[in-house]
Amino acid sequence: MAWAASAALPADDPRASNRLDAVHLNEVKGGAAVAAHLLEFDSLHGRWRQNIAADDDRAIVIGNRRIGFSAASLPGEVPWGDLGCDIVLDCTGKFLKPDQLKGYFDKGVRRVIVAAPIKDPAALNVVVGVNEDRYDPAEHRLLTAASCTTNCLAPVVKVVHEAIGIRHGQITWVGGSDQYQCRGRCAA
Repeated sequence: MAWAASAALPADDPRASNRLDAVHLNEVKGGAAVAAHLLEFDSLHGRWRQNIAADDDRAIVIGNRRIGFSAASLPGEVPWGDLGCDIVLDCTGKFLKPDQLKGYFDKGVRRVIVAAPIKDPAALNVVVGVNEDRYDPAEHRLLTAASCTTNCLAPVVKVVHEAIGIRHGQITWVGGSDQYQCRGRCAA
């Protein structure tokens, strides 16, 4: 899934410097109706407070706001810039190398934030509370939110290390099954 956002707000809006408006959603599987349903009945955040519906297979309507929809399988297949997208949040877990994400930039996107770690110096892996001060908008166009494990562990480790020091460490990680682990064999 890729969410695209535009940072454009009136200059006198006090939220202008920190607000994102969703302008397009790209989801390969299920179509706009399924995406609208999953958004409305989110298993973590609960039910959305506004009505959500698909408007044919090219948009999702939230309240009275229309958000474009597509089902492209590659980043370069959507005209992101023409749709008003400045920033794309790539949450597919599929594109983890800068060359795989190049299609976003080729289509006019200014920044891409990937919801998975990218092991390449071209991307800045950001863990809020640990290294967000390294972000330089003039330099970094490709960012990641690191991994869920890193985001859970790194802030705690930083505090403990700075307060009393850590010489060695070990973690045990247990995660739920996902589509890559299951390959159609899980009952989950």
